[in-house]
Order: sequence, then structure tokens, then C-alpha cells
Amino acid sequence: MLRRFPKPTHLNLFGWRGFFLFSLLLVILLTLLAIVQVQHEIRHTETAYYLALKKNIEAKEEWGRLMLEKTHLSSPARIEQIAQSKLNMVFEKSQKNHNLQTIYLQEKPDEL
Repeated sequence: MLRRFPKPTHLNLFGWRGFFLFSLLLVILLTLLAIVQVQHEIRHTETAYYLALKKNIEAKEEWGRLMLEKTHLSSPARIEQIAQSKLNMVFEKSQKNHNLQTIYLQEKPDEL
């Protein structure tokens, strides 16, 4: 059966063009949203990295302070001074053998 009015050709072409244009715009929009998401994740990761780096530097500084304190507290002169003053220890070196050391402990008198 013949149609009384012919089908317009410009509307037929517009349907495929419109679908293609809509698809293209949708892909571009999704790509832009993905770029924004990736940039946000990069900023978040950089922030976490710099915080971890800062904590690492602080931990190294604390370790250095602790090593310095350990060196000071375990110095032979300090140990000898504490042994003499608090523990009443006496250090004597034998004249015959310089490698031999004798340490005498004296009891503290009871304080009343």
C-alpha cells in the first residue's frame, strides 16, 4: 500500500546522528568524571604519603635522641660515679695485672 505522505529523510538521519551524538557526549562525560575521580585519589594518596614521610622523619629524630641518651646513660664514667655514690662500690686496680679488676661492695649503714 502506498503512503500518502512520504517519510521525511532529514528526520531519519537525525535519529542516527542524535544517537551517535548522545553516545559521544555520554562517553565524554564519563571520561571527565573518571579524570576527576583519579585526580582526587592522587591528591589523597599524596597527602597520605607526605604524612607517612613526616612520621618517618619524626621517628628518626626520636631514635637519634634515644641513642644519644643511651650513650650518655651508659658511659663508663657515669656508671662508675653511680656505683661509687649510690652503691658504695670501690674500684681498685691491681698493680701486677692491669686486666684484673676487683670490685668491693660495702654495706650501707642503716639510717634511723
